Amino acid sequence: MIIRILLTLLAMVSIGAAQTTPELGIRDKTPTLQAFTNARIVVSPERTIENGTLVVEDGRIVAVGDDITIPDGAAIHDLTGKTIYPGLVEPISQYGLPKAEQPERRRGGPPQYEAERVGADAWNEAIHAEHSWIERFAPDAKEAEEYLDLGFATVQTARLDGIFRGRAAVVMLGKGLPNEQVLQPYGHHLASFDKGSSTQQYPNSLMGSIALIRQTLLDIGWYDRAASAFARNPEQERPETNRALEALQGVRTDGLIFETENDLDLLRAARIGEEFSVPMILVGSGYEYRRLDQVKATRSTLILPIEYPEAPSVTAIGDEYDVSIADLRHWEWAPFNPYLVDSAGIDFAFTTHRLKKKSHFWKHLRTAIEAGLPKEAALRALTITPARIAGVADQVGTLEAGKVASFMVTDGDLFDRETERFGIWVAGELTHEMIPLEQTDFRGEYALSLRERDLTLTLRGDIDKLKGKLSFDDHAIKLQSLETELELVRFMAELDTLGIPGVTRFTGALTDSGLAGIYHTPDGIEHRFSALRTGDAPDTPDTAKVRVAERLSRLTSPNIAFGFTELPEQQTVLVQNATIWTCDEAGVLEDADMLCRDGRIAAIGTDLEAPDNALVIDASGMHLTPGVIDEHSHVAISGNVNEGTHAVTAEVRIGDVVDPADINVYRALAGGTTMARLLHGSANPIGGQAQLVKFRWGGTAEEMKMTEAPPSIKFALGENVKQSNWGDNMTIRYPQTRMGVETIMQDAFQAAREYEQARTEYAELGRGERERMIPPRQDLQLDALVEVVNNDMWVCCHSYVQSEMLMLMRLAEKFDFTIGTFTHVLEGYKVADEMAAHGAGAGSFSDWWAYKFEVYDAIPQNPCLLMERGVVTSVNSDSPELGRRLNQEAAKSIAYCDMSQEDALKMVTINPAKQLRVDRYVGSLAEGKHADFVLWNDNPLSIYAVAQQTWIDGRKYFDIERDKTMRRDLAEEKRRLIQKVLDADGSSSNSGSHTTGSHGPYDQSTSMPRCCMPSQGGF
Repeated sequence: MIIRILLTLLAMVSIGAAQTTPELGIRDKTPTLQAFTNARIVVSPERTIENGTLVVEDGRIVAVGDDITIPDGAAIHDLTGKTIYPGLVEPISQYGLPKAEQPERRRGGPPQYEAERVGADAWNEAIHAEHSWIERFAPDAKEAEEYLDLGFATVQTARLDGIFRGRAAVVMLGKGLPNEQVLQPYGHHLASFDKGSSTQQYPNSLMGSIALIRQTLLDIGWYDRAASAFARNPEQERPETNRALEALQGVRTDGLIFETENDLDLLRAARIGEEFSVPMILVGSGYEYRRLDQVKATRSTLILPIEYPEAPSVTAIGDEYDVSIADLRHWEWAPFNPYLVDSAGIDFAFTTHRLKKKSHFWKHLRTAIEAGLPKEAALRALTITPARIAGVADQVGTLEAGKVASFMVTDGDLFDRETERFGIWVAGELTHEMIPLEQTDFRGEYALSLRERDLTLTLRGDIDKLKGKLSFDDHAIKLQSLETELELVRFMAELDTLGIPGVTRFTGALTDSGLAGIYHTPDGIEHRFSALRTGDAPDTPDTAKVRVAERLSRLTSPNIAFGFTELPEQQTVLVQNATIWTCDEAGVLEDADMLCRDGRIAAIGTDLEAPDNALVIDASGMHLTPGVIDEHSHVAISGNVNEGTHAVTAEVRIGDVVDPADINVYRALAGGTTMARLLHGSANPIGGQAQLVKFRWGGTAEEMKMTEAPPSIKFALGENVKQSNWGDNMTIRYPQTRMGVETIMQDAFQAAREYEQARTEYAELGRGERERMIPPRQDLQLDALVEVVNNDMWVCCHSYVQSEMLMLMRLAEKFDFTIGTFTHVLEGYKVADEMAAHGAGAGSFSDWWAYKFEVYDAIPQNPCLLMERGVVTSVNSDSPELGRRLNQEAAKSIAYCDMSQEDALKMVTINPAKQLRVDRYVGSLAEGKHADFVLWNDNPLSIYAVAQQTWIDGRKYFDIERDKTMRRDLAEEKRRLIQKVLDADGSSSNSGSHTTGSHGPYDQSTSMPRCCMPSQGGF
């Protein structure tokens, strides 16, 4: 009775009828009531019925259980020995949609700065949020077959193009009209950092993409408030209509599916979500295992691709020099990523997205299970979790009564390598049959006798695509034309070695004990045979098992060469008997001691007593200096140093793209450098915001940031910003002259003043007045410039020519703010007095000159002359290479102009600290300051001086003896991993499969600095 009531109710909500489409012939009255009996039914990861019945009608599940009365009139399918699983759910795809065209990036033509606006769309071509992809959805039978063959019945689909990608739809993979396949027409909005097919210049950097996302999320709220205010008071200027912002209005409730390329980008996306209270479902990369604690702390659900890197090519002698330890580690660790994510308690779903070949999906998933992922977790990640992500958990994901009857039938455990999938039903209809349900499984080993010879018959492979052989002693005879047809198996074999010349044909059928049948020898005589089944066929050698058998590599932070297995602990440390260069009023102290406690310098003097449990370092014959500070660096930055598109990009922030795993950080520590200001490049008059970091190797991007530092920003003057050497096509961006540079800066400062005033006036309105007035739109670019003109954000300006430096100082004084530092400043000696009077510092190259026209007047005495005139002067690197020997760069001024040794060292310690406004914390050795120091084996200004230890906050981040041990350990680890690759049964034969940079976002090159590439504006 209950089942009949359910049948009646479900008939009223049938999902199979296109109710508005007229019938153009005889109406289809095919009964849909079906019962699948005697099956093992996996209702959900938590519930399995060992021998049950599933009743289906009109595309829905009517009943499921082990004590079900089969309704009258039901078509019965006996699934004895078979298992029913829920149809799988794909949480992210482009199924049934036109793919985005990838146009040429206007090679040979002028750049495109403005979008080609169509309708009331967004200003940037990478924003497609106005698109609801249900409007373009059309089922694709060929593409659907790829998913169905894997067991998927439902997909969430959207075109994966651009930064804001539009709204997904959730559809089934069944037959029929698009209307009949839709489960959820309006699913999640999707986003990424990739601008995709957009030919518009902005953004061309990761930090630019982040700024565009942040500004758009701010604009969502402003757009809503502006519309409300205009509705109350239509006599004011009408706000623009923007379909993209309208479409995104619900994103703070509904959230975003955000696609990322690596573990650092995943954390960046999560921070954006946290900042704007937008729930994030994050599409991972397979690198999550490297930062599990941080990933877990995001509290986000992940969508995990299951693509693994190919084995690096190490077959030829010398190949190993082109393969990094990071690549080898990732090859070994990637299959463990799902297991480790699950073990950390992180919610996740699987996707076929990014698989080079979808057919590899089950192979890779089963490898993950062999690496430790529980089967229940795998099933949840394929059903319940993606259904919840797609917003259709009430319709699919489990085999419960009332849900859509989408399921697959297998001959065993879905996750076993030998299990076959027979077919998949979508909404109650057999949509894709892989193998007929009636197909007999002949796989196994059989014993038989021919011509008084005992033979072994081996049948292996897929249930419907067998391979086989007859073997005896050391002989093996390959079976030919091996095929099955329901209950029969046929094959041929050349039995010359048995004394039967020619080809013999066999036909057999399965019996209770094995096989029985006939064979025809070449002479035409028919014979009978029987074969006793002796067991399963031996497993095919599986290279994946070699890969996951035992992890030989370590997991370090960061997970590249010289990463730490354990982060340095803060220690109480007493350095004794050292020559201490305080870079302070105390000068240089001979045979002196320094005590550090709790990350600070506690005392400097002689004969200091060591506290209990203190680390005591006998520094006899050694020199102790403050940590070296680089005022101008471009290391540890992901995704382009320049947002080199617009003339003003104050909205972008280096702090959003700090890369804590850049090997140049470790190399800098080896040279005694403990801190650097990471600067935007010099491609625009007003560039992006800088980030001051301490080189806390092994820490996170956030942990590297020096929070005590005031903000600063990069400006630039001269040839770069007016695009002098950018090519004939790069002549349409304003400004193209030095006069234009001044004008656009003045315009930006004036706009900032007016913006600040407008926001202040609006804030002073009463509540009722504010509700009737369109609020000033918060503008991230102008927010930064307001800080500049209010002296809350310090300007570091790329500069060469004295006339431009004078111009900027006068312009700043006109708006009542001070330039913090002129960097490069190679004609600074000409205007040293004016710089000192203004209060600007100088961050000079030591002895660079004549590398382009505007530096022809550079002289190596520049730092001395600037310092003599009272300008706080530093020497900087602008190069990862120079950044690890700044002590030598500073020492050059001793040779060029007799600068004192103490003053020379101050140019890379206390002077840059003053320029960065952190001299109360770092830059010199004095009580109360941060315990950032370096132990050298010689005078720190000598070319023979080598840093022995580098400490930050009382933690030892570099030790030359530890470095030697690490080098030996890394060489041994690499040797073992290469052998593992070679042992993986030919998996290393993929010649050329290794691609430089497959270790993700980590730049391990020592090539030309990224700020200096010709396409990025250069020095």
